[in-house]
Parts: sequence; structure tokens; C-alpha cells
Amino acid sequence: MSVLELKEKEKQDPNFSIEWCYSDSKTLEEKISNTLLLLSTVDGIPSIEQLLGDLKVQKSNALSSYDALSSSIRSELLNHIDNLFELKLSNSKLEKNMDSLLYTIRISSPFTANFSHEKLPQSREYRQFLQLYSEHMEGVQKTVKLKSKISLLLDSQRVLDKNYASKMAHIDYQIISLGKILDNLTESNKEEVGSLYFSQFNKLDGLIKEITDSEEKFTKLKRSMNIIHENLFSQGIQKEFVNDVTEVVDDFPYKELGL
Repeated sequence: MSVLELKEKEKQDPNFSIEWCYSDSKTLEEKISNTLLLLSTVDGIPSIEQLLGDLKVQKSNALSSYDALSSSIRSELLNHIDNLFELKLSNSKLEKNMDSLLYTIRISSPFTANFSHEKLPQSREYRQFLQLYSEHMEGVQKTVKLKSKISLLLDSQRVLDKNYASKMAHIDYQIISLGKILDNLTESNKEEVGSLYFSQFNKLDGLIKEITDSEEKFTKLKRSMNIIHENLFSQGIQKEFVNDVTEVVDDFPYKELGL
């Protein structure tokens, strides 16, 4: 089974790794081979790199979206401001003409204290004044609507700026954190870290050698005991036997074995 097939199998069955490596139905050689193959697939760096890349893409997309929205808001805002300027200029001209007509009307037909509908001025100037007044009120309503739109656009830009700044700070923090994690993971693959583990394995090898040597001495002691016969048990054999036992007891690695 290839490494890719192994990874795909692990996605389908999380328990696959342990069962695949340590199943009782497999031989020791198969268990060792499977474990080594599994170890070759255990690496967090590609996942962190992919996540870091995805975050950078999201940040770039958010920046592009923010720039596009801000540009649209700015364009529409400038358009509304231009319209508002033209509208206020038009209203100002209407007010000036209305003042002039009103002055003419009041001079030619002064209002009495008690006037009725029949006594209202009927001159051409008065009809022009009413027309200008209607246009002016319509302009005032348009001015109010434009100001509301401008205010809404400004509020929208402020909300967009606040949310964008907060989100970008959050994404930047994640990118920095993932970068540090990636550096640490990369550092862990260097030979200095590996040598630390190898030094521990070397200690283990030394301990195994001591145990093996002790086993050889036990075997030698056993052979010595087997050749000892009641009739051949001399003082010299007794001394050799005692020395062998003492040597085995003194050299046995009690501390390393936790005894």
C-alpha cells in the first residue's frame, strides 16, 4: 500500500492506523514496515502550510472586497454631494427670485390685516411666486433625502472600516501565530533535535548491552552449576561459583531497570 493510499484509508477509518500497524494477524516484520510507513506520513507542516496559505488568500479576498466597496461608497458619496451642491444652488436661486416677486407683489397689492380667498392677489407675479414656491419645496424635500443618503453612506463606511480593521487584526494574529508554529515545526526536524532523541536511544542501547552481558553471565553461571556434581564439589569450584554469582549481582543494572 502506498503512502497516498494509506492517507486516504486513514481519512476513512481513524482506527486504521493502530489496527494496521499492530494487528495480531501480522508478522513482526509487517508490523515494523507498517509502522515505519505510518511514521513517514505523520507530519503537521503541510497542514499548517495549507492553513496559512488559506488565511492569506482570505485576507487578500477581504482586502479586495473592502477596496471595491469603499470605492463604490466613495463614488456614490461624491455623486450625492455634487447633486446636493447643484440642488442647493438651484434652491438659492429660487429663493432669490421668490423674494423679488414677493417684494413686487407686496408693493402692488399689499395684504390687508383681514383678507379672504377672494382678496388674494391674482397678478402674474403672484402666480409665478406660487410656482417658484412649489419648486422650492420640492427642492427642499430632495435636499433632505440627499442628506439622509449621504449620512447613511458615511455611517456604512464607518461600520465597514471598524469591522474590517477588527477582522484584519484577527487574521493577522492568526497568520503570525501559524508562522511561529510552522517555524517551530520546521526547527523540530533539524538534526539538533534528532540528535537529542538519538542520544536517548544510545543510552537505551547501552542498557540493552548491559542486560545482554548479564544474561551471558547468567548462562555461564548456569553451565557452571550444571557441571557441579556432589562428588566433584571441591573448594576451588565453590570459590569460582561464588565469584560468578557476585560478579553478576554487582554488574546487574538495577537503577536503569528501576529496581
